[in-house]
Parts: sequence; structure tokens; C-alpha cells
Amino acid sequence: MKKLDKISSLVIATLFLITTGCSMKTLPSAEVNYLSGKEGTITMRAIGIGTNQEDAIIDAEKNAFNVIFFRGLPESEQKIALIGTNETEEKEKNKDYFNKFYKDKRYKTFVMSSIPTSDLTKHKGGKKSIAIDVKINLVALRKDLEQNNIIRKFGF
Repeated sequence: MKKLDKISSLVIATLFLITTGCSMKTLPSAEVNYLSGKEGTITMRAIGIGTNQEDAIIDAEKNAFNVIFFRGLPESEQKIALIGTNETEEKEKNKDYFNKFYKDKRYKTFVMSSIPTSDLTKHKGGKKSIAIDVKINLVALRKDLEQNNIIRKFGF
């Protein structure tokens, strides 16, 4: 009887792990590094993943903005997060702004240049990655966030 209880416990534990493991969401990783910054701009090297080169570049550009918005870049003018560190809460609170910003590709108006620095690399599952150097107009971005009441002046 004890052996049957152990087997039942093991089966229940395995089923629990399988069902909860399938529903867990993984946070996207943003591989973004600071390169340079001057006169209100910031240049970063970002890695993007997609099914083709265009999708991977778009992903890299979005990763760069997410790092500026929600993490900050040490050694740069933007050391702290521009918006805040609770990404989920901020995106939910300002849903309309972020829908227009990302889905309608409004973020492109703040990209001064986006230059691929590596070849498209293939990975398992048909995904491909690319590294790009993206230069962002930080002054215009900050002003836009202020005008849309996402942040207050001076970043507070």
C-alpha cells in the first residue's frame, strides 16, 4: 500500500509540474549594450530575434527601447529607467500609448539610424538573430513621453 501511495504522489507531482510548466510565461531577454551617447542621442548594440532579417531588426529596435524605458543603461546618459522598472504595470497603465508606439511603429520616428553589425544567424526552431547598432533621439523621446503624460518633466 505504501508503494502505491508513493507512486500516486509521484504521478500527481509530475502532472502538477507539467500543467504549471506549460502555462508559465518567460520574460523576453533584451541583449542591449551601450556604445556611445552625445548631444541628446544614445547609440546601443541590440540583438533581435525573428523569422527573417526584417523581423529580427524590428525586435532588436524594440529591445533597445524597452531597455531605455524599463531598465536603463549603465555608463550612459540614461543610467536609470526612463519610465519605471515595473514594465507590465506601466504598459498596462498606458496601453494606448504603447500600442501606437510599437504596433503602429511610431518608435521609428525616434530612431536616427539602425545599422546591422552582424549577419543573420540561424537558430533551432527556425528563428534567426541579428545584431544592430541603433541610434535613438533621447531628447525627442523624453519630450514625447512628457507630452503624453507617461513621465513628468525631469523624469519624475
